[in-house]
Formats: sequence, structure tokens, C-alpha cells
Amino acid sequence: MIYDVVIAGASFAGLAAAQRLRGRVLLLDKAPLGAEQTSACGAPLSIVRAMKAEASVQQVHDSLVLHTPDREAVWPLPEAFCTFDYRRFCELAFARTTAEFRQVTVVRRNGRSLVTGEGEITGRFVIDATGWRAVLAGGPASRYVNRRMMAFGIETEIETPFPPGLHFYFLPEVRDGYAWAFPCRQTVRFGVLSYLGRTRLADGLTRFLRRFDLRAGAIHGGYLASGLRAPIVDDVFVVGDASGQCLPLTGEGIRTAVLAGWKVGDLLQQLLDGACTTEEAVREYTAFVAAGRRAFRALTWGNIALLLMPLRLTGAAAAFLSRPGPLAGFMRRYLGVFAGPVPALR
Repeated sequence: MIYDVVIAGASFAGLAAAQRLRGRVLLLDKAPLGAEQTSACGAPLSIVRAMKAEASVQQVHDSLVLHTPDREAVWPLPEAFCTFDYRRFCELAFARTTAEFRQVTVVRRNGRSLVTGEGEITGRFVIDATGWRAVLAGGPASRYVNRRMMAFGIETEIETPFPPGLHFYFLPEVRDGYAWAFPCRQTVRFGVLSYLGRTRLADGLTRFLRRFDLRAGAIHGGYLASGLRAPIVDDVFVVGDASGQCLPLTGEGIRTAVLAGWKVGDLLQQLLDGACTTEEAVREYTAFVAAGRRAFRALTWGNIALLLMPLRLTGAAAAFLSRPGPLAGFMRRYLGVFAGPVPALR
């Protein structure tokens, strides 16, 4: 059987693309749907609602709280963010697709066929949403995957009371990145991230948790790919972390993955309907990604500045940006990456 579209990767980008498609659509992932969470699962509430997964929301937040050793800055958000349950999100989002899901490991691509642990699967069109490894676009050992443009983070979830807001900490424990605390109603997700992709973070997480007299439970995490990669590779549409679409500086990747997934899903549906050519779809998706390149570059420079800046200056910068004028300008540009009208679900 030849599918209309085969999507490798059943997380945020893959599910978003599947929601925009009709016909014979196959969604593949090496893990059961909603398993193997690596994300901190914080995103704009509007995105979660548009994915028809509002029932997965655990807590709504209207501010970012930035902590440095000597001060705290509160950034009111122009739109609400939320924390949500990953498994429930995936189940709800998948329920709004017409796709078939199959648990299978995708090994590589052979033209329009995907080589899997259970044989080859062929699609008229193929989407790579396999995360930072970009299995179909090149694979983790390829030049396509630039590890110099990847951060690495780990996280644990602990039951404890905590003030509302999405909390970011710039502290000596993780001098080459940041720590975070995302309240999720009864629990809190505590994590640490290295902008430089340093993977030995367990000690930093332990020391961060000591500030709250807490000990880590089960730990999950992984790489965050934030250096924009080619969005099209040999007619494969590459979305989310597979295409390096996680935002530098903040590490936010759900919003951009979903927006890119919607875009690709819409374009491929137009192709299937005969409303555009492959060349037109490739050109439009390439332009869509290119439109965000300036913002990605600016956020990358923010990464570099934070790595070089003394913590006292980080605190001063956070306080300055908390003022209404500077904050409004920053958030307008930040939330504008890949933005457009949120599409209605068919």
C-alpha cells in the first residue's frame, strides 16, 4: 500500500501536520503514542487549545519570573501560557486526526520509502518530524545535524507547592545555561539546561533542587535543536526539532513545531488536492521558515550574550526588559516567530 503522506515522529510537529491532512496518512513512532516525554511541556494556551488538547492542561500561567542571585524580575505575558500532561496531549491531538498510527522504528529513507524495523513503507509525500536526530533528512551522524547548535536539558517532576508562573533561574549551578521550575498544579517540573550541549547535568540539577530542600525523582530530557536547518531535503518536508526549529535563548520548541507542522500539513493537503505543485509547496515552506531566520539569529546572539555576561548584568537586563515598553516590543517579536492566524481544524 502506498500512503498519501507518511509522517515519521508522533510528537508535536508530527501530530500538528497530521491534523491538517486527510486521506491515507500514516504516523510512525518508535515509542507508544505519548510515551518517552522529553519536553518540559510549557506552551501558549492558544496552541494547546487549537490542537484540541485543552483537557491536558494542568495549570495556566500569566507571567515569566526570572531569578538571578541578587534579584527577581516578573514579566507579565501578553497571552497565557500553560503546562500540560504530555501523554494526554498526544492522545487528544491524535484523536483529531484521520491518521493511522504504527509503532515502529524508522531506520532511514530510501527515496520515498522509509526503511523500518518491519520493512519498507512508501508514501507519495514524506514528513520528517523525528526530533533532533532528523532520521530521514540525514541522521544524527550526518552534517545536516549540527550539534554545535543544540542545547541539552534534563528535568524531574516533584510533588510540592510552588508559586504560579513559569520560573527561570540564572545561577552558578548552570553557568552555561539556566534552570527552570514549571508548576503543574500538584507537581512542579524542575530542570537544568546547558546552551553548550553539555550532557552531564545531574550534579547541577541536584544542587538546584537543594535550594528548595528537594531531591530528584525520575529524570528525562534530551537535546534541543535550535540552529535552523534546511526545511526541505530531497523532497522530504522537515519540521520541528528535526529542522532545528526550537527557539534559541529560551529553548521553547512546542509552539514553533506546531506552527511548522500545520504549515506543512496544509501545503501537502493542497498538493493532494491538486491545488498547487510540489515546486510551489517547497517554495512556500522554505519562505515560511526563512521569514523566522532573523528572529532566530537575534535569539542566538542573546544566547551568546548570556554566556559571556556576569550574572549581575543578567539580572539588570531582565529587570530592564520587565518594563512595559521594552517587554512589549520583545514579546511581540518573540511570539511573532512563524506566527499567523491559528488555523481552524477541519
